[in-house]
Amino acid sequence: MTIGALGNYDFSAWEEPDSSAEAREFLESFFKYQRHEFIRKLRDLDAEQLVAWAIPPVELSVLGLVRHMTQMEHAALTWGLGGGDRVMAYGEDDYAGGSVDTVDADLRAYFGEVAKADTAITAMPSLDSLGAGHRRPLRPTLVKMIDEYALHAGQAHMLRFAALGEMIR
Repeated sequence: MTIGALGNYDFSAWEEPDSSAEAREFLESFFKYQRHEFIRKLRDLDAEQLVAWAIPPVELSVLGLVRHMTQMEHAALTWGLGGGDRVMAYGEDDYAGGSVDTVDADLRAYFGEVAKADTAITAMPSLDSLGAGHRRPLRPTLVKMIDEYALHAGQAHMLRFAALGEMIR
């Protein structure tokens, strides 16, 4: 089953960014690379597998990680850099939520937040520019998001294997 919000996503592997690039180009490209690696963990999963708790009673699923990263994209980038209203759509326990019935809406919300976050990044004049929301510079904000995606891609990788019942790389 293809989940609607993932229907057009290109899951092919990317090469790691060129480490000799200028600092901003490297940080932005490495951030996008880590984000892509996280999204790749969604491939081959149906709605039931996305919401499965691989290690009950731990309330953690691939969809829970998607919901968490939706909030991270908003807090660190969309609102953090761009300002406006800070909205934590899933509340404090974003990892635990979601169901088969919310998969498409949750994925659409995630990809919508990604698009807004990319706009906020592009609008920043330099790596030292302060975000209008959290008042932190772009540089450490990108590093924080690289770290978030690397951590949660690893978790999603293991949850994906458990949901699929085999190691499909």
